[in-house]
Amino acid sequence: MSTVTQNLSSEIWKKISNGHSKIEKQHMKKMAQYKLTLPQFNVMEVLFNAGTMPLKKISNELNVTGANITCVVDNLEKRDFVVRIPSKTDRRIINAQLTEKGKEIIKSIFPEYLSLLDEETTNLEDSEKKEFIRLLEKLVA
Repeated sequence: MSTVTQNLSSEIWKKISNGHSKIEKQHMKKMAQYKLTLPQFNVMEVLFNAGTMPLKKISNELNVTGANITCVVDNLEKRDFVVRIPSKTDRRIINAQLTEKGKEIIKSIFPEYLSLLDEETTNLEDSEKKEFIRLLEKLVA
């Protein structure tokens, strides 16, 4: 591998890492306004979009450990945003489901969250966004 390729690869990594950190900080700040952590919001968003889901599948979807999801769901459950529901077909599987209170919270937050995403990507044309998605998918394939 040439030095130029290594430098380009390093530059890609730095830009992705720094960009992710910057955006994540903005998202954490926004979620703090609702007294939510970013992982809590992420779990609620997954459940809102996909419906009831096993904890294992949530951890896979968000690329975090099962222990992390357990802790996040514990905290969401304490606030009555999520309930655990044992699987009827396999007692080893525990599902998570948004409560009505959880659905109302995510519905109230989501439009503002989408606006935040739009602000963060305002410098990109739609065609550039599509290309960026394509390239990221290629990178992680």
